[in-house]
Amino acid sequence: MQHWSIATSKSGWFTAESSRFFGADLPRLFALFQDPASWPVAAPQRLIRIVQSELLGYSFENQSRVEITFEQIRKGMYRVAVVHEHLHDSAELAWAQQYWESAFQSIFDRLLCEPVHAAMSYGKINLFFKVGPLQADGYHQVSSLYQSVKLSETVVAELASDWEVAVTGTIGEKHLAAVPTNRNNLVVAAAKAAGKALKYRTVPRLAFTIHKNVPVAGGMGGGSADAAAALLAAQSVWGKWLSMSELDEVAAAIGADVPFALMGGSAIGEGTGHELTPVAQKSQLHWVLVPNDFGLSTPAVYAELDRLRAERGEDPGSVSQAHMDDALIKALRDGATAEEIAPLLHNDLEEAAISLRPELKALLEMKDQVFALRAIVSGSGPTVAMLARDAQDAIAIASRLTTYGQQAVITSSPAGASQLVF
Repeated sequence: MQHWSIATSKSGWFTAESSRFFGADLPRLFALFQDPASWPVAAPQRLIRIVQSELLGYSFENQSRVEITFEQIRKGMYRVAVVHEHLHDSAELAWAQQYWESAFQSIFDRLLCEPVHAAMSYGKINLFFKVGPLQADGYHQVSSLYQSVKLSETVVAELASDWEVAVTGTIGEKHLAAVPTNRNNLVVAAAKAAGKALKYRTVPRLAFTIHKNVPVAGGMGGGSADAAAALLAAQSVWGKWLSMSELDEVAAAIGADVPFALMGGSAIGEGTGHELTPVAQKSQLHWVLVPNDFGLSTPAVYAELDRLRAERGEDPGSVSQAHMDDALIKALRDGATAEEIAPLLHNDLEEAAISLRPELKALLEMKDQVFALRAIVSGSGPTVAMLARDAQDAIAIASRLTTYGQQAVITSSPAGASQLVF
C-alpha cells in the first residue's frame, strides 16, 4: 500500500490523504475518475462537486466525503490527490485506504500508464532557532526546532541523455524564474551524490521536473526539499537503493537542511542543523505564510548576524553555545494549544533578516492588525509565518492579509517524511 497521510480532527474524525502520478491524457484521466460505476469498488453515494478537469467531490453512505484534485506536473503528467474526510473510526480509515488503492490501480491499469518515478518532500519552518558561535569551517553551531509544513515539492526523474531540469509550480512566475534549470540545481547535485554512493563509475543522467509549492529563497527549505525528493526519485529510476545510514550521510553532505527534509515531522537540529532528534508532537499547528517577491541568501543573513553581533562588541566566534528551549519541546509533546506555544517561538536570524530588508519589520507588526497569535521570520527569511489559533482562524487571518495587499498561504504542521509517489 502506498503512503497515506493521516490527520485527526478535534471531533475525533479521521482524514486520509494520498496522491498518485499518471502519465496520461487529462480528459481521459478525468473521465475515468468521473465514472465511479466503472471502478472495482462500490460507487460513492453521489457526486457533490465538479470543476471540469480540476476537481471532483463525492459523498458516501457513511457520511464521509472525498475531494479529488488534478494538478499538471508537466505536459502529459498529472498528480491526482485524494483527501477523504469524516472517517469515523480506524475501521473506516482502513476501508478508505483500501478503497482508493483499488480505484487507483484500476484506473492506472486501464490507462496503460508508464511507471512514473517521483517523490515528494515538504517545506519547513523553524519554531525555534538559536545561533551559536561561528566555526572554523564557516558554519555556525545552531539549535533549531524544525517543523515540516504541508506545502509539498514534487520531483519527477526520468533517464535522459544529459542532465536537465524543468520547473513548474504554484509560487508565481518571479519565484519560478529564480530556480536554476541547469546543473546548478540541487537536484542534480543530489542525484550525482547518490550515484557516487551507489558506486556507479558513470552516474546515469536524469531529466528532472520539479513542481514547486514552497517559496524560493524564502527560508522554508524548498531547495533542500527538492534535493531530498531527488535522492529518492533517482534511486527509483535506477532500481538501486542506499541504506538509511548511507542516505542520511549523502543528504548531510548536500546541505544542512536536507536530512530534515528526508525525515519530516518535528525535530531538534543540533550541530549545523543536521544532527536530528525527532520530537513527538501531539497537536497540529495552523499557519498563514506571507511570502515576499524578493529572496534572501542564507549565507548573507548569517553574515549580517555576525556583523550585528560584532557591532555590539560580541565576537561571532565566541558567543555562547546555542541550546534548545525545553519549555517549547514539552509544550509540543504535551499537546499545548497554539496560544501556549506562541510566546515560545524564537528566531535569532530575524534581526539580521530585518536589517537586510527593513520592510519585514512592518510585516511582522501587522500580526496585531490581522489578529494572529504571533509572527516570526521563517529561518533566514524573508517568508513570515503567522501562527493561528486553529484552521478557521487561519482562513480569517489570510483574508485580512489580502485586504492589506499581502500574499497569504494557509498551511499546517507537521507534515510527513519525504516519500516516493506513483
